[in-house]
Amino acid sequence: MTRLLQVTGPEDPAIREAAAILVAGGLVAFPTETVYGLGADGLNPEAVARIYAAKGRPATNPVILHVADVASGRQMVSRWPETARLLAERFWPGPLTLVLSASEAVPAIVRAGGPTVALRCPAHPVALALIRAVGRPLAAPSANRSQHLSPTLAEHVASSLGEAVDLILDGGPTEAGLESTILDLSGERPRILRPGPISPADLAGFIGPVDLWEGVVQAGDVQPAPGMAERHYAPRARLELVAPGTGLFAAAGQVAYVGLGALPPLPDGVRGVLLPLDAEAVGARLYALLHELDNAGFERILMERPPAGEAWLAVRDRLRRASAKETA
Repeated sequence: MTRLLQVTGPEDPAIREAAAILVAGGLVAFPTETVYGLGADGLNPEAVARIYAAKGRPATNPVILHVADVASGRQMVSRWPETARLLAERFWPGPLTLVLSASEAVPAIVRAGGPTVALRCPAHPVALALIRAVGRPLAAPSANRSQHLSPTLAEHVASSLGEAVDLILDGGPTEAGLESTILDLSGERPRILRPGPISPADLAGFIGPVDLWEGVVQAGDVQPAPGMAERHYAPRARLELVAPGTGLFAAAGQVAYVGLGALPPLPDGVRGVLLPLDAEAVGARLYALLHELDNAGFERILMERPPAGEAWLAVRDRLRRASAKETA
């Protein structure tokens, strides 16, 4: 079994042990403030290739480079625009990933062969301490099999990836529960490629209006950032988004119904789960709940569609991709 070490903070000896594994080309899963990441030395192409193999990740899907500070991030790009400076000063460390033109220092495998690199400085003290201990950026997508649920607990990592990981640092539950906001600064206008904890309004307050990309990248096409495929973040159970109280007439088999703010009358045998009508609370709880329902053996999950509005943007994005039909 993969070793799992409890880590209590940035001074924990487990961080030095994890750093030694990463320097040697190994894989370490570690907590961030969003979800658990699967880390490798981001400047070692062979180590990054182990991430792709462990996750079953398509070569067209780049990985985010996690850096310790702005100075480290600037070494990974060919141009650091004023918008990047403003946003990094305000939101780093934090759940904001910036897509910028890559420097020659970034291996092609990190970029999926594209011209840009996705950079983030995480706010979790364990993540930052680990990056500093290694002394190099860490490539770190979510620590799960490709397209499957992201992990918010160390146990989720162990269940999904097993012995493909050399070490798992257990820092307890993650706080945000959803992946970072990804903002593309490589084009003419700033563009959100993946919504997350930092909203369009948060960003606009510092750099003016931002565009929102809400499409899908077709299979085989290079993605400029993670999380842009049609199907992603999916539980093993079939997830269906429904209007409140609907879909229950066909509730056969092991079925769970997730309501927002209230639960309708449910048929016998259908498990009801009530979440608050609060976007931040739902985002923090979503992946953990879907993991629990998967582990309990539910075959179908009916979940009420989140409301319209910017506050629910990230939750709607994750649910839309998680409920997309699986392709061969």
